[in-house]
Amino acid sequence: MKGLRGLTGTWAILLLCGFTPWARGRMISDNFEDKLTALTKVVDYIHERPDQMNADATFSITIVEANIAATLMHKNAQQLENKYWETLTRILKLCDSTRRYLMETLVPQNKDIQLLHHTLNNPVLWLRPIFWQDGGVDRSSSTADITYRDIVGDLIMQGTPKEEESDRCLGEIVTNGLNSRYRMPDTCNQILTRRDLTRGYPLTHRLLIVQVAKTLRCEYGLPIRTSDLVASYCSSILQDLTDIEAAGFPYQTPDLMMEQVLLCGMEGFLEFTGGHFERLLLGWAHPSGCFSSFGNKSLESEPRKVRRASTSTDFGCDSHATGLAAATLSLFIRENVENAIK
Repeated sequence: MKGLRGLTGTWAILLLCGFTPWARGRMISDNFEDKLTALTKVVDYIHERPDQMNADATFSITIVEANIAATLMHKNAQQLENKYWETLTRILKLCDSTRRYLMETLVPQNKDIQLLHHTLNNPVLWLRPIFWQDGGVDRSSSTADITYRDIVGDLIMQGTPKEEESDRCLGEIVTNGLNSRYRMPDTCNQILTRRDLTRGYPLTHRLLIVQVAKTLRCEYGLPIRTSDLVASYCSSILQDLTDIEAAGFPYQTPDLMMEQVLLCGMEGFLEFTGGHFERLLLGWAHPSGCFSSFGNKSLESEPRKVRRASTSTDFGCDSHATGLAAATLSLFIRENVENAIK
């Protein structure tokens, strides 16, 4: 088929087995084309600047690839117009080639990051069904009176794990998986069961730890059911998201918002998807297609300290936010297609 030409063997076989191209119709949701255009531009941006990307951006492209493949294989994709099918197929091809190039050329200095880079960037690992649900997380009826100082000093990086602890834990999970020791490492259990007040990135990293463990079947040994842990984390993450939005997304919280929406959205919680967050994300895009951790606000008077896990890119953007935006847009598109008939 013309639309599948240029795809790797795995994707071509999966799409041929799971899709009936002559049945395509005219399904479309609100601002679907806007999201598809934004995703095309950000994937093109990453593809054209591999030297400005890092390991986190590579992982984001892997998630995009998995989400777009899942979208194309879903039965509802039969209702997409030809132009949308062709655009999604082009994105899939571009992500595949970009991911492979980044895996070959990027050499992270941190040994844990190296291990994650070469193990987790397999989109088939992340090609799993999402069971969409509304009401699966607790909503708070009120928001805290958050100030800029609260955001910068406490909310963004409060609690454990810090970035180095998270990398170490994830590295141990991958090592266990590679050695067929399908259990949660003690290091990770200590992080996940620590009873400190955790907010911001440490909280999303706890969720990521659980997700990687589930993906590699290494969650055995957790003292709490995985589903309960995920629901608890996403309830707390939703409260964080509510608070930072009430504060007007100051400092680098647009980047945090995308991480929150992506990780909890991947668990199927519809509270993190929908038109409101879609419009926010689309409003933060630079005309080139890239994204900044600080959104599109003018912050010349404020210090812009990019996280360790990110690198600066053209037009004042950065690799972490740009990759997150691509992955989040792909999740929005997947959710739109998979829930179109409901």
